[in-house]
Amino acid sequence: MSDFFTSNSMMMLEKAAHFQWTKQRAILDNISNAETPEYKAKYVTFEETLRSSIRQAARTGQSPQAAMRSAIAASAPVVHTATDESARLDENGVNVSEQSIELVRNAYQIQHVYRAISKDMGRLLTAIRGQ
Repeated sequence: MSDFFTSNSMMMLEKAAHFQWTKQRAILDNISNAETPEYKAKYVTFEETLRSSIRQAARTGQSPQAAMRSAIAASAPVVHTATDESARLDENGVNVSEQSIELVRNAYQIQHVYRAISKDMGRLLTAIRGQ
């Protein structure tokens, strides 16, 4: 049995926040290195790792709750380098306009994750106060 803080949904929100911050760091690295010759853009994935972990956990014969818990725990964001892309003649692979759009999109996704965490914590606080 799990408590509120170790529930699958809270674990997933924690992993989502970690993914978003890792992605934010990669985007900011890309923008700050936009003038560096031969710098290749970074990008971050998480869904593939989570999907693979879920498939592997499903094969173990665990209960669905336990399988999902182990899949979430085993998942982590992965930073990749786009080695095959060059935006300029100096082999720099950063498209600043594209990265700026990703930065804004990621900021909205971070807000969504934080709102979800805040909402869950608000429900817990309401339950503690007995209202």
